[in-house]
Amino acid sequence: EPGPGGGTPDVLATVDTSAQATTSGGALIFNDTPLISGNSITHQAGSSEVNITQPGIYQATFQGTVSVNAGTTIPAPITVQLELNGAPVSGAIARQTFTSSSEVSTLNFSAPFRINSIPANLRVVVGQSGFTFEEAALTVVRLGDA
Repeated sequence: EPGPGGGTPDVLATVDTSAQATTSGGALIFNDTPLISGNSITHQAGSSEVNITQPGIYQATFQGTVSVNAGTTIPAPITVQLELNGAPVSGAIARQTFTSSSEVSTLNFSAPFRINSIPANLRVVVGQSGFTFEEAALTVVRLGDA
């Protein structure tokens, strides 16, 4: 007999290992989707959008390595935030202020959120230009009904 939590989990993992220059207010693109389980979370490789088709409670986890582009004024602040249907998700934000042009940092966040109406669209949006993201990864898990 299956134990607690049996059945197919709803999980989507999407990544991009290439270097992406940031634009102010632009969303990061994810070129590969190495894991999809279940059918409530989808992503088209090469897109910035993760789509959710079932209401419920979800958890999003992001991490990416960021560096300062040549010519960016130091100190250089950057934010990266999860947006749900174009609105910021509370708690799903990471900030860094670079004090050296050679500095490299890993930005990450993890936050639960509720989806009440579908379809829903998630994007990871960068607040400032003048940086490059590499090794970006976003994982979205459906935790259960709302």
